[in-house]
Amino acid sequence: MGVPEMGTPTATPTAPDVAVVPQEIEVVTGPSGDDLLAGFDTIVAEVMRKSREAAERSHHDVTVQEQFTAAFAALCQSQVRPAMQAVLERLQHAGGGGMIEEHAGDEARVRNARLTMWMSLEGEIAGDPRPDRHPYLEFDADMVGRKIQVSEGDMWRGAGGGRSGRVGVWQLADITRDRIVRELLAIAKRAAA
Repeated sequence: MGVPEMGTPTATPTAPDVAVVPQEIEVVTGPSGDDLLAGFDTIVAEVMRKSREAAERSHHDVTVQEQFTAAFAALCQSQVRPAMQAVLERLQHAGGGGMIEEHAGDEARVRNARLTMWMSLEGEIAGDPRPDRHPYLEFDADMVGRKIQVSEGDMWRGAGGGRSGRVGVWQLADITRDRIVRELLAIAKRAAA
């Protein structure tokens, strides 16, 4: 077989139609006649079963987390935000102020859905609110644990009750408009003391 000359077309070989014939599985028998290779079938089947179960659990976990996130968002809209808005309006009417800060949880800095009420006991908040200067109540949705991390602070201009940070865990069913208003009132009382 020679090398084709320049300019001479070469034929491209085509694969003949081949029927796929299942290969026979080799059997290696031991002295008692049992198939020594059968153990591999069992191992592979078990690994595949575990992989399927893990995928099903993962899909289920994602679904449950999405349901929790949707329930938290609905609760914020129906209970949390209206309670915070009512407190904010009352504070402003009385000469104080504040702001409501909301995060969807898709930011690099805030990974979970979060809703925070910052309060000022005198005038509006100038600049960014700070835990060591402004009383606050914060709800942080822990999607994996399906619970709400509650943080609060009762510092007012570096004084007040002197407490800031996580104070507990609430379930979705624990969050009501009345409870939020009572919690914000208690925080403001400690901050003013």
